[in-house]
Amino acid sequence: MIGYLKLKSTENELYESEYLNELENKKAFISRMQYHICKYYYKFMAKIKYCLNIITVKQVYNAYILILPLKSINENNRMKKCINNVQKIIKQYNIQTLVIEEKLKKNPVIGQMIQNEEKKVHILDGRGVMPYLVKEIFEFLLEKYNTKLEMEDLCICVKEYKPLYIDNILHLLHYCKNINIITKNIKQFQTLADKIEEKENIIITVTNNKKKSLKKSKLIVNFDFEEEELKKYTIFREAIILTINENGFYESSTYSGIQIRNVEIDTSEDIKEFFSKYNLLEGCSLTTLYESLMNKKENFEQIKSRMEADEIRIIKLYGKNGILWKLYEFSWQIFKNLVY
Repeated sequence: MIGYLKLKSTENELYESEYLNELENKKAFISRMQYHICKYYYKFMAKIKYCLNIITVKQVYNAYILILPLKSINENNRMKKCINNVQKIIKQYNIQTLVIEEKLKKNPVIGQMIQNEEKKVHILDGRGVMPYLVKEIFEFLLEKYNTKLEMEDLCICVKEYKPLYIDNILHLLHYCKNINIITKNIKQFQTLADKIEEKENIIITVTNNKKKSLKKSKLIVNFDFEEEELKKYTIFREAIILTINENGFYESSTYSGIQIRNVEIDTSEDIKEFFSKYNLLEGCSLTTLYESLMNKKENFEQIKSRMEADEIRIIKLYGKNGILWKLYEFSWQIFKNLVY
């Protein structure tokens, strides 16, 4: 079950019924009287919720929106009481995945809750879309250099023989000049490479040479290497690294390339209208909201097809210190030393 945690946008959000909206559209005298009586009652209940730190819970399809009776993140004492109630609701409704409004994440009380709940509840941050957009991310970036992915070699760092990683390899091999797999699991991935060569007549190099395999690699995607594992390899100092594994961010005094840690996407108007209807779009990342819609039990091709139907496109890339590039906005000076 998915939950969305947010501050209230308006008093009306705390009303748990749409009855007031229905009455507002009626013109009969009795209906107008009912409207004003209900309005005062709902306003009174909203004040009660604020005083007693009651969380408004609204069910939307197979998800729950949890609305705090607060407009500001600075009411720490009241926030603590609200978050205690949120944790009870998470258990009550068996919420296993949570989207948290960006402003709320800045509050230390919320930060503590995230630490306490992260083993029980998966907090989405938008990075879950990245494994399905590897091609699109590199295409977005390489367009700034007036080059194309099919003209470049791609090195894939991968340990586990998982369907998502295999499907990515099978997908990417049609869009890159060459694919090189860097792995400890030589046997399984070499078997995969042999099958691809036999079926597609495409040769994939499988290696684990720590000194040579990444030494000249300009494009690297790290699916599941940890940082300490990656540091054992000699990496081209100006490489572009797309980091899928959140524990695999590469840090080195000799590295001056680009490391993509997250992305921002745009979607169809239908998707944006859906989230706007529930006042989620203004406070939450659209990328994170879209991730909450993804059914990751579907296979790779199903999710890619759905993304295409939803008009998903990359509009920003994020590195360690924030935005690397926006759509149509970038600085050649920042990355002028990259060699292509």
